[in-house]
Amino acid sequence: MLLLVKRIIVLILFVAANNFSSAQDSLKIIANEVQTVDSADVKIHSPLFAGVASAILPGAGQVYNKKYWKVPIVYAGIGTALYFVYYNANVYFTVHDNLDSRVAGDSTPQPQYLVLNQILSKTTIDLNTFSKEDLIQIEDEYRKYMTISIIVGGVIYALNILDAVVDAHLYSFDVSDDLSMNIRPQLFQSSMTQFGAGVSLSLNLK
Repeated sequence: MLLLVKRIIVLILFVAANNFSSAQDSLKIIANEVQTVDSADVKIHSPLFAGVASAILPGAGQVYNKKYWKVPIVYAGIGTALYFVYYNANVYFTVHDNLDSRVAGDSTPQPQYLVLNQILSKTTIDLNTFSKEDLIQIEDEYRKYMTISIIVGGVIYALNILDAVVDAHLYSFDVSDDLSMNIRPQLFQSSMTQFGAGVSLSLNLK
């Protein structure tokens, strides 16, 4: 009888061990499948594609990342930089051509007028009223302004690409409201006979 009981116990342990091993194998398979799915989801949203899209068409990477509110900011920055590039280049090249005409000995230097197209107005300046030295100074200043405007435009363009790449990397990052913090009053015992009031803070990760 005792031998029969031992055999039954051994059989039960054997079956339980097999079931436990099978359960472990099943969990490993499920974990691998979940990891594969997660990896596929991450690869689908490509930071490389977001960067290339923004390089070809500024703002396209932001659209790809579904950060639509950033598109007007991108175009406002680039548009402002391009306006100042145009404005400063117009002054520089017009004054430069007038100086070249004076050096060439033309009786009437060309072009005679500098037309400044502001956003809401237009101003015409007669360059013949300026001396050669004044025009040289204006040319130098606006060459500097034009260079700065080009650099600022390039920086904004590069930031547009960088922003798209960073957002694409963080696209699958869980930023949901999974943190909860509770502050509760608490009564604690400072000694065998003394009690004190305090506050307990608990932080829960869901």
